[in-house]
Amino acid sequence: MIHETAIVSEAAKIGSGVEIGAYALVEGDAEIGDGCVVAPHARICSGARIGKGCRIGSFSLISGDPQDLHFDRSVVSGVKIGDGTEIRESATVHRSTAEGGFTVVGENCLLMASSHIGHDCVVGNNLIMGCFSAFAGFVHAGDNIFISGGVMIHQFVRVGDGVIVSGNSASSKDIPPYTNVYGRNNLGGLNLIGLNRRGTSRESIAEVKSLYMRVYAGGSPRKRALEALKESAAKTPEGKMFLEFFEPERHYLTPR
Repeated sequence: MIHETAIVSEAAKIGSGVEIGAYALVEGDAEIGDGCVVAPHARICSGARIGKGCRIGSFSLISGDPQDLHFDRSVVSGVKIGDGTEIRESATVHRSTAEGGFTVVGENCLLMASSHIGHDCVVGNNLIMGCFSAFAGFVHAGDNIFISGGVMIHQFVRVGDGVIVSGNSASSKDIPPYTNVYGRNNLGGLNLIGLNRRGTSRESIAEVKSLYMRVYAGGSPRKRALEALKESAAKTPEGKMFLEFFEPERHYLTPR
Protein backbone atom coordinates (compact mmCIF):
# COMPACT_ATOMS: atom_id res chain seq x y z
CA MET A 1 0.00 0.00 0.00
CA ILE A 2 2.16 2.81 -1.34
CA HIS A 3 0.52 6.19 -1.88
CA GLU A 4 0.76 7.48 -5.43
CA THR A 5 2.66 10.59 -4.29
CA ALA A 6 5.27 8.68 -2.30
CA ILE A 7 8.72 8.33 -3.88
CA VAL A 8 10.31 4.92 -3.36
CA SER A 9 13.73 4.02 -4.75
CA GLU A 10 13.86 1.07 -7.11
CA ALA A 11 16.78 -0.25 -5.05
CA ALA A 12 14.79 -0.20 -1.80
CA LYS A 13 13.54 -3.46 -0.28
CA ILE A 14 9.95 -3.22 0.95
CA GLY A 15 8.45 -6.07 2.98
CA SER A 16 4.93 -7.43 2.76
CA GLY A 17 2.01 -5.47 4.17
CA VAL A 18 3.96 -2.20 4.35
CA GLU A 19 2.03 1.09 4.18
CA ILE A 20 3.81 4.18 2.85
CA GLY A 21 1.92 7.45 3.13
CA ALA A 22 1.61 10.49 0.92
CA TYR A 23 4.82 12.34 -0.02
CA ALA A 24 7.01 9.98 1.97
CA LEU A 25 10.55 9.37 0.65
CA VAL A 26 12.32 6.01 0.71
CA GLU A 27 15.79 6.47 -0.74
CA GLY A 28 18.68 4.35 -2.01
CA ASP A 29 19.00 0.81 -0.63
CA ALA A 30 16.76 1.38 2.40
CA GLU A 31 15.04 -1.74 3.76
CA ILE A 32 11.63 -1.73 5.45
CA GLY A 33 10.40 -4.90 7.18
CA ASP A 34 7.02 -6.58 6.99
CA GLY A 35 4.01 -4.77 8.42
CA CYS A 36 5.63 -1.36 8.86
CA VAL A 37 3.70 1.88 8.55
CA VAL A 38 5.49 4.94 7.14
CA ALA A 39 3.46 8.10 7.72
CA PRO A 40 3.07 10.92 5.19
CA HIS A 41 6.14 13.13 4.66
CA ALA A 42 8.54 10.77 6.47
CA ARG A 43 12.03 10.40 4.98
CA ILE A 44 13.94 7.12 5.11
CA CYS A 45 17.44 7.51 3.66
CA SER A 46 19.81 5.02 2.11
CA GLY A 47 21.39 2.70 4.66
CA ALA A 48 18.26 2.39 6.79
CA ARG A 49 17.45 -1.14 7.95
CA ILE A 50 14.03 -1.10 9.59
CA GLY A 51 12.68 -4.23 11.26
CA LYS A 52 9.18 -5.67 11.23
CA GLY A 53 6.10 -3.96 12.60
CA CYS A 54 7.67 -0.52 13.04
CA ARG A 55 5.85 2.80 12.74
CA ILE A 56 7.68 5.82 11.30
CA GLY A 57 6.00 9.19 11.99
CA SER A 58 5.46 12.18 9.75
CA PHE A 59 8.49 14.42 9.13
CA SER A 60 10.81 11.97 10.87
CA LEU A 61 14.26 11.28 9.38
CA ILE A 62 15.95 7.88 9.50
CA SER A 63 19.60 7.42 8.46
CA GLY A 64 20.26 11.08 7.75
CA ASP A 65 23.81 12.43 7.74
CA PRO A 66 25.57 12.81 11.12
CA GLN A 67 25.86 16.25 12.67
CA ASP A 68 29.63 16.05 12.61
CA LEU A 69 31.73 18.77 10.95
CA HIS A 70 34.41 16.21 10.02
CA PHE A 71 32.05 13.67 8.45
CA ASP A 72 32.81 12.54 4.91
CA ARG A 73 29.50 12.13 3.10
CA SER A 74 31.03 9.52 0.81
CA VAL A 75 31.14 7.12 3.78
CA VAL A 76 28.65 4.27 3.37
CA SER A 77 26.85 3.64 6.67
CA GLY A 78 23.36 3.35 8.07
CA VAL A 79 20.85 2.86 10.86
CA LYS A 80 19.33 -0.35 12.21
CA ILE A 81 15.89 -0.18 13.83
CA GLY A 82 14.60 -3.23 15.73
CA ASP A 83 11.21 -4.89 15.36
CA GLY A 84 8.19 -3.15 16.87
CA THR A 85 9.84 0.22 17.40
CA GLU A 86 7.79 3.39 16.95
CA ILE A 87 9.41 6.64 15.87
CA ARG A 88 7.05 9.57 16.21
CA GLU A 89 6.73 12.79 14.25
CA SER A 90 9.85 14.87 13.59
CA ALA A 91 12.15 12.43 15.43
CA THR A 92 15.60 11.83 13.90
CA VAL A 93 18.06 8.93 13.93
CA HIS A 94 21.38 9.68 12.21
CA ARG A 95 23.65 7.19 10.50
CA SER A 96 27.09 6.08 11.68
CA THR A 97 30.27 8.01 10.91
CA ALA A 98 32.19 4.75 10.33
CA GLU A 99 32.48 3.04 6.95
CA GLY A 100 30.06 0.10 7.05
CA GLY A 101 28.91 1.10 10.55
CA PHE A 102 25.42 1.41 11.94
CA THR A 103 23.65 3.48 14.53
CA VAL A 104 21.48 0.93 16.36
CA VAL A 105 18.05 1.26 18.00
CA GLY A 106 16.67 -1.92 19.57
CA GLU A 107 13.26 -3.57 19.59
CA ASN A 108 10.01 -2.19 20.98
CA CYS A 109 11.35 1.30 21.58
CA LEU A 110 9.29 4.49 21.53
CA LEU A 111 11.01 7.66 20.35
CA MET A 112 8.53 10.45 21.00
CA ALA A 113 8.05 13.61 18.93
CA SER A 114 11.17 15.62 18.09
CA SER A 115 13.54 13.28 19.93
CA HIS A 116 17.01 12.56 18.52
CA ILE A 117 19.41 9.62 18.41
CA GLY A 118 22.84 10.80 17.26
CA HIS A 119 25.38 9.06 15.08
CA ASP A 120 27.05 5.84 16.26
CA CYS A 121 24.71 5.37 19.23
CA VAL A 122 23.83 1.84 20.30
CA VAL A 123 20.48 1.65 22.06
CA GLY A 124 18.96 -1.47 23.62
CA ASN A 125 15.38 -2.71 23.74
CA ASN A 126 12.31 -1.08 25.31
CA LEU A 127 13.68 2.45 25.44
CA ILE A 128 11.07 5.16 26.00
CA MET A 129 12.44 8.55 25.00
CA GLY A 130 10.40 11.66 25.73
CA CYS A 131 9.73 14.63 23.49
CA PHE A 132 12.68 16.95 22.71
CA SER A 133 15.23 14.61 24.31
CA ALA A 134 18.52 13.78 22.61
CA PHE A 135 21.44 11.35 22.69
CA ALA A 136 24.61 12.89 21.24
CA GLY A 137 27.02 10.74 19.25
CA PHE A 138 28.44 7.43 20.51
CA VAL A 139 26.02 7.09 23.44
CA HIS A 140 25.41 3.53 24.56
CA ALA A 141 22.11 2.85 26.31
CA GLY A 142 20.96 -0.49 27.71
CA ASP A 143 17.49 -2.02 27.99
CA ASN A 144 14.33 -0.81 29.74
CA ILE A 145 15.38 2.84 30.03
CA PHE A 146 12.98 5.75 30.50
CA ILE A 147 14.24 9.13 29.28
CA SER A 148 11.81 11.92 30.19
CA GLY A 149 11.15 15.01 28.08
CA GLY A 150 13.82 17.62 27.45
CA VAL A 151 16.77 15.42 28.50
CA MET A 152 20.23 15.89 26.99
CA ILE A 153 22.80 13.06 27.14
CA HIS A 154 26.38 14.03 26.23
CA GLN A 155 28.46 12.16 23.65
CA PHE A 156 30.21 8.94 24.70
CA VAL A 157 28.07 8.61 27.84
CA ARG A 158 26.87 5.13 28.87
CA VAL A 159 23.39 4.64 30.29
CA GLY A 160 22.84 1.37 32.15
CA ASP A 161 19.81 -0.91 32.07
CA GLY A 162 16.69 0.14 33.95
CA VAL A 163 17.65 3.81 34.35
CA ILE A 164 15.10 6.62 34.62
CA VAL A 165 16.13 10.20 33.85
CA SER A 166 13.91 13.02 35.10
CA GLY A 167 12.65 15.71 32.73
CA ASN A 168 14.86 18.62 31.67
CA SER A 169 17.98 16.88 32.96
CA ALA A 170 21.47 16.81 31.47
CA SER A 171 24.14 14.16 31.90
CA SER A 172 27.78 14.26 30.87
CA LYS A 173 28.71 11.29 33.09
CA ASP A 174 27.94 7.58 32.85
CA ILE A 175 24.69 6.54 34.54
CA PRO A 176 24.86 3.20 36.39
CA PRO A 177 22.12 0.59 35.93
CA TYR A 178 18.83 0.85 37.84
CA THR A 179 19.44 4.41 39.04
CA ASN A 180 17.42 7.62 38.99
CA VAL A 181 19.07 10.78 37.63
CA TYR A 182 17.85 14.36 37.85
CA GLY A 183 19.15 17.88 37.19
CA ARG A 184 22.74 17.99 35.96
CA ASN A 185 24.68 14.81 36.79
CA ASN A 186 22.72 14.30 40.02
CA LEU A 187 22.16 10.72 41.16
CA GLY A 188 18.92 10.36 43.11
CA GLY A 189 18.98 6.75 44.27
CA LEU A 190 17.59 3.62 42.65
CA ASN A 191 14.71 3.24 40.22
CA LEU A 192 12.88 0.84 42.51
CA ILE A 193 9.53 1.41 40.82
CA GLY A 194 11.02 0.32 37.51
CA LEU A 195 12.62 -2.77 39.06
CA ASN A 196 9.31 -3.80 40.64
CA ARG A 197 7.31 -3.18 37.48
CA ARG A 198 9.59 -5.49 35.51
CA GLY A 199 9.03 -8.25 38.03
CA THR A 200 12.56 -8.24 39.45
CA SER A 201 12.91 -10.68 42.34
CA ARG A 202 12.99 -9.41 45.92
CA GLU A 203 16.42 -10.99 46.32
CA SER A 204 17.80 -9.04 43.37
CA ILE A 205 16.28 -5.75 44.49
CA ALA A 206 17.64 -6.20 48.00
CA GLU A 207 21.10 -6.97 46.66
CA VAL A 208 21.15 -3.97 44.30
CA LYS A 209 20.09 -1.71 47.21
CA SER A 210 22.88 -3.10 49.38
CA LEU A 211 25.48 -2.72 46.64
CA TYR A 212 24.34 0.80 45.81
CA MET A 213 24.78 1.85 49.46
CA ARG A 214 28.20 0.22 49.56
CA VAL A 215 29.43 1.81 46.32
CA TYR A 216 28.22 5.29 47.25
CA ALA A 217 29.14 5.19 50.94
CA GLY A 218 32.02 7.63 50.33
CA GLY A 219 35.25 7.90 48.43
CA SER A 220 35.59 6.58 44.89
CA PRO A 221 32.49 4.70 43.68
CA ARG A 222 34.55 2.87 41.06
CA LYS A 223 37.11 1.72 43.64
CA ARG A 224 34.37 0.47 45.95
CA ALA A 225 32.57 -1.30 43.09
CA LEU A 226 35.76 -3.03 41.95
CA GLU A 227 36.45 -4.13 45.52
CA ALA A 228 32.95 -5.62 45.70
CA LEU A 229 33.50 -7.41 42.39
CA LYS A 230 36.79 -8.84 43.60
CA GLU A 231 35.02 -10.17 46.69
CA SER A 232 32.23 -11.68 44.53
CA ALA A 233 29.74 -9.66 46.54
CA ALA A 234 27.06 -9.89 43.82
CA LYS A 235 25.12 -13.13 43.50
CA THR A 236 22.19 -12.05 41.30
CA PRO A 237 22.31 -11.03 37.60
CA GLU A 238 21.15 -7.52 38.51
CA GLY A 239 23.78 -7.14 41.20
CA LYS A 240 26.54 -8.30 38.87
CA MET A 241 25.39 -5.94 36.13
CA PHE A 242 25.41 -3.02 38.54
CA LEU A 243 28.98 -3.68 39.68
CA GLU A 244 30.39 -4.62 36.28
CA PHE A 245 29.27 -1.26 34.91
CA PHE A 246 32.14 0.34 36.89
CA GLU A 247 34.89 -1.75 35.30
CA PRO A 248 37.30 0.63 33.52
CA GLU A 249 37.54 -1.56 30.42
CA ARG A 250 33.77 -1.88 30.17
CA HIS A 251 32.33 -0.40 27.00
CA TYR A 252 29.27 -1.17 24.92
CA LEU A 253 29.88 0.49 21.57
CA THR A 254 29.65 -2.79 19.63
CA PRO A 255 26.06 -3.52 18.52
CA ARG A 256 24.56 -6.56 20.16
